[in-house]
Order: sequence, then C-alpha cells, then structure tokens
Amino acid sequence: MFLHFGILLLLSHGLLGEVEVSEAIDGDTRIVGGKDATPGIAKYAVSIRGHNGKQDWHSCGGSILNEEYVLTAAHCIYQRRTDQVSILVGTYTVNKGGDRYKIKKLIPHEKYDNEWLRNDIALMQIEGKIKYSDKVQPIELLKEMAPIGKKCLLTGWGLTNYRRRTAPNYLQMLEFKTISNDDCTKQLKRSPYPEYVPVDVGQLCVQRPKRSGACKGDSGGALVIEDEKNKTVQIGVVSWGVPCSANFPDVFASVHGYYDWIQSKMK
Repeated sequence: MFLHFGILLLLSHGLLGEVEVSEAIDGDTRIVGGKDATPGIAKYAVSIRGHNGKQDWHSCGGSILNEEYVLTAAHCIYQRRTDQVSILVGTYTVNKGGDRYKIKKLIPHEKYDNEWLRNDIALMQIEGKIKYSDKVQPIELLKEMAPIGKKCLLTGWGLTNYRRRTAPNYLQMLEFKTISNDDCTKQLKRSPYPEYVPVDVGQLCVQRPKRSGACKGDSGGALVIEDEKNKTVQIGVVSWGVPCSANFPDVFASVHGYYDWIQSKMK
C-alpha cells in the first residue's frame, strides 16, 4: 500500500455507450465491497500499468481526453519514467483484453506538492494515437464549477475490500454526491488527518455512501456527471481519501480548477 503520512493515496499495486449515467447511479453499486459495473459504462476509462521487467499490473486509473492525451493524478506518475508505465484501454477486465499504448511524455502539474497533495493532476501523452472504437471513446471536461448536491459516478479497478486487499477483475462503479468545499473541510477536520485541510479551489469533494468509497487503485480515475444537456462530462480526478470506506468525504482534483492548465498542456 502507498501511504502518505497515514493518508491513503488511492494508488495501487456523454460517451457511455449502451448505458446512461442516470441508470448506473440509481443502482446499488459500490467500489469497496464491490459490484461490477455494467459493460460499456465508461469507454473513457484507462488502466495505468506499472512495469517491472516482464511483470505488469494495474496501478492507477485515468481518462481518455483525446487521441493523444490521458488525464490522471500527479501522484500516479510521481518520480516515474515513461518506460515504467503504459496504459490499457477498451477493456472491462483489468488483466486481459483491450489495447495497450506506450507513453511518450509524462506531464505532472508544475506545482504538484507530494507532501500535502496539492495540484494533484497530470497528463500522459501517448506514443502514436489511441484508436477509437465501440469500446474506446474520449470524455469531455466540465469547464464550469460542478454543482453542489449533484449525483456523480466513479468507475475503477481499485480494491473492493481494503483489509483483505481484494482486487476486482471487472470494472466497478459507485455513486457519490458532490458537497461544498467548506462542508468537506469541516468534516475532514474531524478526520485523522486534519493537517490536509482546508480543501482548496483546485480540489473537489464528494460524500461517500455508507460503507463504500474509492480505494487503493482508484487514483487518477474520472468522476463524471450528466450535464444540463444529458451529456456525460468529467468533473474530478481521484486524489486521496481516509482509508477506505470510512465516513469521510473523498477528495478529487477539480477539472474546473485546472481546466485552463489542461488545455494549455495539450496544445
């Protein structure tokens, strides 16, 4: 496990296809304790792979922004080289199927603070171009601030049982609800890690369902909502949380807070 002063970084060893976000978030689904996501729910989902010789494993999540760039958390690529990571797209199962791509460039935020987990956002530039298909599509970013009290959806291959270190084979999904940064700060002040607040403008918080939450391996994954036009858009990138399914908010990097930075790095 990758612990940072006791805080758990969730780091591990409208294009939804046939399924709408509104259908998914009405179900009894959770990542910790896990239920499988409906196939086709997240065609933008990326498994970031770690490498050691011939060994290959799921490390973090990410999302496809276009044919060349993947969005993830900065701590997912911190102090890594391009030859130490790759990506897998277009698969529902974490260890087979899909298309693999090598990495051309790693682009963490210049002001990423690995001690206090600020500016925890990054891009990965792919060698060549990602091939789109009925299983692989990009996700759009929400430029505006995400509304408070909005249902949202996270998908990932993070642990489904933290204590037992149980990892899923199939993609998992979980419904959250956005909360204000002020509310998030108040709650996290009562957590074991009050030194990591206040939550800043580059962060976004969600309230977990009971006995559920993002966990190790979900870092970098996309938090999405349906906008006013019923289009699926990304609002957050999994950053950190109190391990795992505790009754505290999960913290994400805010897409709105880093929208201009993301666009500038993809030019």
